[in-house]
Amino acid sequence: MPDDRAWVDTDADRPLRHAVEVRHPDFATSAAIDMFRKHDIALVVADTAGRYPFLTEVTGDFVYVRMHGDKELYASGYTSEALDRWSERIEGWLGDGLDVYVYFDNDMKGFAPHDALELQRRL
Repeated sequence: MPDDRAWVDTDADRPLRHAVEVRHPDFATSAAIDMFRKHDIALVVADTAGRYPFLTEVTGDFVYVRMHGDKELYASGYTSEALDRWSERIEGWLGDGLDVYVYFDNDMKGFAPHDALELQRRL
């Protein structure tokens, strides 16, 4: 094995999970969603200011949310009302026993850290 390669060992205590963030509307079909569920692959919930499909179906054993901006892709901050709605949605997933990961990528104007802390306060 070359020295510059790494192998990932997984076991029952550290499962390898997969998530896919789709960017084409062909994935917004029941057939595609069923495929993700069949393979236990999380369909990323991506808030992209309407640019890409907004899918909230749970297809894996966890939820991964990417907050790219709800008004302007990568550039808009989230209002208190928007963060309240996200907090409710996330609490629902947590209440269903799912692990939830949220990543803010609306960093063009520096909103990401502030919005992440504001969402954390709500949870």
